[in-house]
Amino acid sequence: MSDVLAIQARLAAPPSAVYRALTTADELRAWFAADVDVAVEHDRFGFWGRYTPQGDQPRQWLRAVERDSRLSFSWELDGQSTNVDLRLRAADDGHTILTLRQDNLPTLAELMAPRGRRDGRHAMHTFWGLALANLAEYAEGRELTPRADFGPRRSPEIRAQFAVNATPAEVFASLIDPARIARWFGWEAEVEPRIGGRMTVGVDGKIFAFEPGSRLSYRDDEGAVVHWELAGAEGKTYLTFVQSGYTDEERDSAAQHEAGWFAGFAELKRMHELGDAWTPLTTELSGTEPTESADDPR
Repeated sequence: MSDVLAIQARLAAPPSAVYRALTTADELRAWFAADVDVAVEHDRFGFWGRYTPQGDQPRQWLRAVERDSRLSFSWELDGQSTNVDLRLRAADDGHTILTLRQDNLPTLAELMAPRGRRDGRHAMHTFWGLALANLAEYAEGRELTPRADFGPRRSPEIRAQFAVNATPAEVFASLIDPARIARWFGWEAEVEPRIGGRMTVGVDGKIFAFEPGSRLSYRDDEGAVVHWELAGAEGKTYLTFVQSGYTDEERDSAAQHEAGWFAGFAELKRMHELGDAWTPLTTELSGTEPTESADDPR
């Protein structure tokens, strides 16, 4: 059995700008992939490199394009072909509604008990969440979120540094308030904000460092450690995040989880910086509608 991933995102840019960001080599390098060979007018659409799952070489084939409205390609992952279909339409305010579908992905049961590599088909839910966040940031002229490293020589440690236009007290509150966590992380966590308290953001652990506005650390019983440090300057918070505990043999799992964390960081930034205008960037849709077959006419 397989599943279809279906995601919808609202981007504060017109469809023409979003289409250009999706189909122009220089723009794709800026927000999406380290290496790109793209010329849709010549039926070329390939990307690879450290920011691409299983990106040792290009594994994509262009299927269909419609200017300012559609990009469709096949992508080989784990030795299997998947079809990716992105549709763009203009909203009433001139912004873009983007709908992405990718077929032949693991079912929920398979995601919860994965077999084999986790940096291919198993990573698509987190990969696309982060990719669409950076597409939105790029199209809207905002600072990009760090990209996840899927390279074979990546560190087994997850590490990121980024700035949020909010005070450390405000950002720290978003790390320990379950209702706020649900907004940027996607579901409500359990938090007991004290030394020895339970913390279930990313891992299910116990807090061992708790300094409001500056430091939060927790660990689980299997060796995973999550550490946040916050430093304020000129009205901004400079946040350092580290998760350790992966072995050298678990780099693929680290990459998958890194993409998930980084997508959350993008929402954390947007939540604070966009204020009342913020809504979660992506919404998962029903995946029952399949992508169109690869022999669709151009």
